[in-house]
Amino acid sequence: MARIAVNRSAIPAIGKAFGEAANDPEKRESFRSNPIEYLMGAGVAAENLSGLNIVLHEDTDDTVHLVLPEHVDQGRLRANDHEYLKMLGTMAVLGCLRPLS
Repeated sequence: MARIAVNRSAIPAIGKAFGEAANDPEKRESFRSNPIEYLMGAGVAAENLSGLNIVLHEDTDDTVHLVLPEHVDQGRLRANDHEYLKMLGTMAVLGCLRPLS
């Protein structure tokens, strides 16, 4: 499964870059036009983006994008591993900035 490797300490800077792109039309366009450069500007190392095809999807009021992983751990899925299932569910909905009930 392709993932972007980042240092945990970079997560707040990445969050700020995403928030700014969501609210600032110029930064949004910068992210759209070159996602790799935008992520590097947020602190993601170039080598962690090398060879990846980064596709930016933008949610709207009536459209939410979910990301289906390439594959997951079959053993943990079959075993009904509660913590693993909780992590998968969290990953599925975290990108959806809608209130959880």
